[in-house]
Amino acid sequence: MSRTHISAVLLLGLLTACPTARAALLPAKPDSVESLVLGQNRAIEVYLPEESAKDPKQRFETLYVLDGDWNAKIVTDVVAFMRQLGMLPPVIVVSVPNYFDAKGVNSRDHDLTPSALPDEPRSGGAAAFLRFLRTELLPYVDQRYPTNGIHLIHGHSYGGLFLMYVLANDAQLFDGYLALDPAMRWDNQAVNAALGASLGRVPPSGKAIYIAGRSGAGIKDMALDGLEAAFRDHASPSLHWTLTLYDDETHDSLKLKATYDGLKYLYGGYTQDPVGIAPSDGIVVKGDPIRLVVLGRRVHLHYTTDGSVPTGTSPADSDGAITVDNPDKLRLAVLSNRGVFDQVIPVQLRAGVPLTPRATGRGDEADSKWRYSVYSANAWPHLGTTKPTFQGSATDELSLDGFGESALVVSVHRRLRVLEDGYYVLAVDADRARLGLDGATLISDNGDLGHRTVTYLAPLHRGVYSLSVDLLRANAGSRLRVVVMQCNEKEPDWWTPKPWLELNGK
Repeated sequence: MSRTHISAVLLLGLLTACPTARAALLPAKPDSVESLVLGQNRAIEVYLPEESAKDPKQRFETLYVLDGDWNAKIVTDVVAFMRQLGMLPPVIVVSVPNYFDAKGVNSRDHDLTPSALPDEPRSGGAAAFLRFLRTELLPYVDQRYPTNGIHLIHGHSYGGLFLMYVLANDAQLFDGYLALDPAMRWDNQAVNAALGASLGRVPPSGKAIYIAGRSGAGIKDMALDGLEAAFRDHASPSLHWTLTLYDDETHDSLKLKATYDGLKYLYGGYTQDPVGIAPSDGIVVKGDPIRLVVLGRRVHLHYTTDGSVPTGTSPADSDGAITVDNPDKLRLAVLSNRGVFDQVIPVQLRAGVPLTPRATGRGDEADSKWRYSVYSANAWPHLGTTKPTFQGSATDELSLDGFGESALVVSVHRRLRVLEDGYYVLAVDADRARLGLDGATLISDNGDLGHRTVTYLAPLHRGVYSLSVDLLRANAGSRLRVVVMQCNEKEPDWWTPKPWLELNGK
């Protein structure tokens, strides 16, 4: 089941809307670094996120792009696209173009190759170029631009080879490596051998490595089979790395797809959406498990049921839901590939027994009506001492246009006739809300977290309950909603059918 098609999102409004399109990156700022290491004035271009202009105190991760003269456009376009979809946080992109000397000779073959080969007269300058990055370029950018000290790097072909050379010799310099079709065949796979000797010493914390290549002959052509073996045999089991092979792509054409996929991997676990479960509060009866819907796009919740802290090897939701039997020991977490965006998800569920109805009477037509009272917003939260401005009844829609105030409180009541034992999910959506059942307050939201939907899991016995809900609307744009959904064994995905009861205030 696709998480983006879960009906609960549509019915309960539990997720925020997609971010609106925006520029994401400001125009390139030309700059340069006078390098004593290289004996060159190295031009760079710095693309700042638009957020840097709005908040000068904010700091951002930095993505360095080698071969910037032809790769920066691809990277900045992909970054802008992913930012518009909320898939990346604001980042700084630093384009590192190649250097051309007075005779027009490109320094690329020198800077990006780790060893000097007889048939490659300009090769073997990677050690000096690494020293330039470590001692000059990164410190220069960190000092003059709003960086947070977290560095990522993008390299293709020789650039990808250089990234693996850095990983073998100074792995701590960068936190994320995006190596596209790296030329690992260089010097009889010398860097593959160096990685085999050094990967075991690379601390996995904070690191993510994405390697892209071509399927078929491209694997051996670039010696990616040897690179994969080095990672498989020597990297720490907890190091986040992956090798993705692309069908029907050339050495150059894979850059677009792989840049997108690579950034998605390096930022795996990041989301701008609120992440949680529904219902997030309430009672679970021991021996009567319930499936909880996972809320949040592009993330998976790792969980444990023994009270231990979730890790990357803990179970993760695979279909947008998890099953809970013992909530007292349930622990939930979003784990990101670099550990930067990890989140512990709070759980208010607890073990208990079903609620027993206290209302009396057989019920009549009033069971199908919501009886409501409208108050001034100033009456919140002490409605009992205030006279309502209007009273009436509604079925599933309540028009709020005729009350003359954009900010108001609606108090609704009805008898809730439960025909069979089981779990029921109660949900309210308002700027502030209270929900009570038979006089017991189950939901109390004072708006501390902003306008949101709050859910409660209630195991109910067959009978008649008294349901009361108070909803505060702060302005005309805020919605008011009350939903009751039934969970039963025949429909374990309780969020997919139409709600059993629903009231919308518009």
